[in-house]
Amino acid sequence: MTRKVAVLGLGTRGGDIARAFHASGWAVSGFDPDPIATGVPGLKRDWSRETTISGTVRGADWVVICLPERLELMRKVIQRAQGEAPREATIAVVTTDFDVDAVQGCALRPAKVLRVDQGADGGYVIDVSSKTDASAKSDATIVLSQLAAQEFTPKAQPPQPPEEKAESA
Repeated sequence: MTRKVAVLGLGTRGGDIARAFHASGWAVSGFDPDPIATGVPGLKRDWSRETTISGTVRGADWVVICLPERLELMRKVIQRAQGEAPREATIAVVTTDFDVDAVQGCALRPAKVLRVDQGADGGYVIDVSSKTDASAKSDATIVLSQLAAQEFTPKAQPPQPPEEKAESA
């Protein structure tokens, strides 16, 4: 049976993660309130873009939250996702700014919430706490190693214009 991941936030990070899950054979649903956030162009089979968080997380085994680095927003989405997703769904929050205690702090089921970051080598780093249950830790290790094994190229960041230097008088 195909596992399902719900990706909340389809910007660069969310799109990269959605494509990696898709390449690993998962069914992928995604949500982003910004219609410009394309995230995953070209995916057809086992892919759907939903119009609500509820529709996106329905039936998901995993929910990956890829939002701007604003803790209050992340916490609201974690609570909403856990309220709508199946009770056993793992919630993976992709963040570089906040630790696992911060993202678990508001969760309805903190044992199912973990922090994920993309490592410098292209793999994934899992951050768990004593609250995280053993099955979530084990599943996360397996799933994220499968994702890291996929040969996909993250979308290139747009080039930044060079900084202008003030001329000295």
